Amino acid sequence: MESLKLILKLILTPFLSVLILFFTESSLFLYPLIFSIILSLSNYNLFRIDLAIGILLGIVYSYITFFVGYFGYAVFYKAIELIGIVNDITIGEWFYTDLAFCIAVFIIAPYLTMYLQKLLFKNTKTKLTYWIISITTFVFVMISFVHSDQDVKNFFNIMNLWQLIIMFGLQLVINQKVISGKLKSGNKKPAQNIV
Repeated sequence: MESLKLILKLILTPFLSVLILFFTESSLFLYPLIFSIILSLSNYNLFRIDLAIGILLGIVYSYITFFVGYFGYAVFYKAIELIGIVNDITIGEWFYTDLAFCIAVFIIAPYLTMYLQKLLFKNTKTKLTYWIISITTFVFVMISFVHSDQDVKNFFNIMNLWQLIIMFGLQLVINQKVISGKLKSGNKKPAQNIV
């Protein structure tokens, strides 16, 4: 039963977060709030600090990373223009605007989100944490090459995918001790009684 709860927590929590945003047609500026509240409530018993302070810090961290990604896009966009390589950058159908978006939103923001949020929870300072963060960031870069639909009414718009993947990655990071404990206990074979 505990294993089923864990699986549901890992899988359903990211989808719940995205479903709330999709069905309420929330403003882009509400994404960090919903993200941090869902993450905090689903892992309330794993905070390093008091629950209320943890939720508040989670919200603050979410907005910090949101604005880093939001304004980072403009900064990288202007930096690429200033360098003067705007007409030289094309990767398939990508242009320099896509490169600026990829750097700010798919590399810096996910890494920063996962790094800051993991600080709030117990048992997240492991090598596995850094692997999960790295793989998640790599997945975003790969998605950015193939995903071009920015329609907000589309369930799989880029912001919903961002939220889904980051939430899943963070759930793995936060619950890694429980997951590894379940895996170890599942690998132990019960001793057979020989009569």
